[in-house]
Amino acid sequence: MRSFGARAEIAKQLFAAASGVLAGENPVRRLRKALRLLSVPPDTGRGADKDVLDAGFRALRLPSLAEATGPVCLFVAYAPDGRFFAHTLRYCADLKRNGLRLVLIAVTDRPDLDCLDPGPEVADALVVRENHGYDFAAWAACLRYMPELWAAPELWFANDSVYHAAAPLAEMVERVRRSPADVVAMTGSSEIAPHFQSYLFVLKDGALRREGVRRFWGGVRSLADKNQVIRDYEVRQKATLEAEGLKVEILFSAPGGDGDNRLHHGWRALLAAGFPFVKVQLLRDNPYGADLAGWRDALAAHEFDIPEITFHLGARPDGAAALLELR
Repeated sequence: MRSFGARAEIAKQLFAAASGVLAGENPVRRLRKALRLLSVPPDTGRGADKDVLDAGFRALRLPSLAEATGPVCLFVAYAPDGRFFAHTLRYCADLKRNGLRLVLIAVTDRPDLDCLDPGPEVADALVVRENHGYDFAAWAACLRYMPELWAAPELWFANDSVYHAAAPLAEMVERVRRSPADVVAMTGSSEIAPHFQSYLFVLKDGALRREGVRRFWGGVRSLADKNQVIRDYEVRQKATLEAEGLKVEILFSAPGGDGDNRLHHGWRALLAAGFPFVKVQLLRDNPYGADLAGWRDALAAHEFDIPEITFHLGARPDGAAALLELR
């Protein structure tokens, strides 16, 4: 059974949608939020925490990475039924085109841990993991399963929570390579404590050799509580790195608020500064009420693939595709 808090939030969204209809407003955002909450299985609670390798893990294609001479990217993508969206595959392929070897980690709801292999043009290796513990657990499981990854000159950690544009992405990769820092991230946040956000960050050779960094990743568990993942891993990682004497560089300042909403209210300024991403959550849910007027033209001007984005936004795992008519 869902917790009282989860049920209250669903009821709140439905009530707000009904009130919006009476006021002549479009209820689609509230309805989508309620349906998405309903589509999530009831919280299994703290007792579901487990070791990262105790969750289901299957290597579908795993050529040796022991002799890798270039940077390696661990890319987590949600594939509930074992299939990937086009924008995710293009993001992976563009990272490969920019010189990264890519390990695609499919997080799935399928009990058989099966997945359609997109091929070597998209990923050098493909592993599938049970949908448990969020990105840090998936990354940590790969590092535990493939310890040879620690020998790479750089490890990139990425996920599918953003849409990207190819040309700015290539420029960003070059900025990372030119950076003298031991750790490079895209944007920071001051929520809870100063840290960098985990949709894309890079550990270079100086960081990968530190025992404190390896202990941090060796201590990651597969946690059921997303907020605890943020507190224990996303927030604590920066302090761990700095305690090791490592230099951390954040490439893009993000105007327009504090914490995660910097990527929402400040999205236009970030694009103007060469930022290659826009958050999926911004366009799908707009939780902070950011100004999205003319977003298609704004993104097209920076060479984002608008048909891919709009198709993904309409592919609702909660079965609410008909709500597209309410746009």
